[in-house]
Amino acid sequence: MGSGNAAARQIPLHHFNVRQLLEPDACTRCGECLNWCPVYAVDKKEGITPRSKLDTLKRLLKSQNGLLARLGNKQVNSSQVDEFVRAVYECTVCGQCHYVCPVRIDTPELWEAVREALVSAGYSQPGDQAPYLEKIKQFNNPFLEPAERRRAWADQAAAAGRIKPVKNILKDPAPVLYFVGCTASYDPKVKTVAEYTAAVLQKAGVDFGILGENENCCRGKLRRMGDPAFAALGKENVDVFNTLGVKTVVTSCAGCYKTLKQDYPKLGRENFEVLHITEYLDRLLDEGRLSFERSLPLTVTYHDPCHLGRHNHIYDAPRRVLQAIPGLTLTEMERIRQNSRCCGGGGGMKLAYHDVQVAVTTARLHEAEETGATDLVTPCPTCALTLLSGTDAAGTSIRVRHELELVYLACGGENPTA
Repeated sequence: MGSGNAAARQIPLHHFNVRQLLEPDACTRCGECLNWCPVYAVDKKEGITPRSKLDTLKRLLKSQNGLLARLGNKQVNSSQVDEFVRAVYECTVCGQCHYVCPVRIDTPELWEAVREALVSAGYSQPGDQAPYLEKIKQFNNPFLEPAERRRAWADQAAAAGRIKPVKNILKDPAPVLYFVGCTASYDPKVKTVAEYTAAVLQKAGVDFGILGENENCCRGKLRRMGDPAFAALGKENVDVFNTLGVKTVVTSCAGCYKTLKQDYPKLGRENFEVLHITEYLDRLLDEGRLSFERSLPLTVTYHDPCHLGRHNHIYDAPRRVLQAIPGLTLTEMERIRQNSRCCGGGGGMKLAYHDVQVAVTTARLHEAEETGATDLVTPCPTCALTLLSGTDAAGTSIRVRHELELVYLACGGENPTA
């Protein structure tokens, strides 16, 4: 990091498209983003607001590349850029500012492009983000687990008789690939999500398989935190999927879904459709291939993951699946759908500014608690982990669950952790 009045390091422009170079000038500084930003709500600093970041970005790019640069007038020095870097990363990239912006500046894509440009210029990611990303690049997962353990959840569940053996799609082709993801493969707090998903797909008679030890991390976290290695590593996954001949790739993680659905098509053509598991289950219910046999007398509230909701407009399918469960009552929080409050864990926030993340998470948990629901349900393992980790700080007894757990139980399954 620089200091004092030293000139800021040159920010490479090739990381931005033409629209992104124009967007800082489009900001009207109306302040609507301040009213909705989940981070600003808990850390009232003007510098972290979208309008402030856009203003600094505009001055930085113009001072380095415009007429002012040719005249030697450097409006932004290195210490100011250091503060800008902090502000860019004290953000969950939830996309709420995009939805309330009167000129619809595409802030999520812009912040990710800014992060990548900053890293390319030599500004490192804050906190534990850089070591976390190195783990992904070195071990192909952030848990430092060996590849051969990626399908351990499936083998253990099959050995216990809870599910049927799961195909290795490389050896036994199938039309549907279940892309499990690192969290559901390895994290002991939520790895039952993979088992629930497999059990439900098997109950519906879906011919599917997994890549097991050959499954790579989706590498989406690299894109979220600005690592330029994402493009090459993500393209590897696109090429692998295309060689499988699958019609559909299904994932139970909202983060993986965004990466496969939105980021990969920019790296190469996909010869398959990408569905979140709740979209796929909604389809199976509509086709009569899946039905629920057990009543669950629960009152639940639903948390829209940013990557599934705001970023991909998947709001109704997860709710229809919940409402199809006998005995279950869905009660909504004040902020839902495109205005849903972020869980706090996105964009590498908990790796860089953990205290701020906890405050954002606590706010969401309190909002859920106000509904009177006994369970807070979300279809994303990362959201579930983040919300679960905040229950003590929030002082709440609300139970946090991945949606597939309720689907699995409604299908007659027995909770393997009970």
